Amino acid sequence: MKLQDALEGVIEPGGEFKNLDTKPPEDSKARSSFAIEAEIENKPQELKKIRSFFAMTNSVPTTLKPEAQIVLQALFSCFDRQGSVQEGKIEDLVWGFEQAGVPGPATVIGLKFLNEAGYVKFQAPDNQYTEMTKDNIRHLWIRYQPKLMELVYEGSTP
Repeated sequence: MKLQDALEGVIEPGGEFKNLDTKPPEDSKARSSFAIEAEIENKPQELKKIRSFFAMTNSVPTTLKPEAQIVLQALFSCFDRQGSVQEGKIEDLVWGFEQAGVPGPATVIGLKFLNEAGYVKFQAPDNQYTEMTKDNIRHLWIRYQPKLMELVYEGSTP
């Protein structure tokens, strides 16, 4: 069907749209119908394999500050143990690392250094990226950046 054929009776000769009555007849039931056309790619997603803990920790840049290196190694330990990479609330991360013996303040400082180096970002509940402060730390999520993911997955160049 050509566009002209579809618009015939809808556009007046001067090019103005007619005001069509779109109310359904009074004796009809309200219905909605629509058609969706989608093109689906049949190629399966390429899955990436997590490096071993040893390989991840060997790829940590020595130029990072010690607190950032400690946080990275603790994250890598979690990834290796779980077999997956998961993001979460900073408050939960700090608590978990404290249970493993990493002091909370060292984790917070390490996260700030990782943020400054471009390995992580902090996301507020409104989905905006923001800086970590003492007032908002309880509500922020940690978001891993590609720079960190290159250290974690095989086939990436650390």
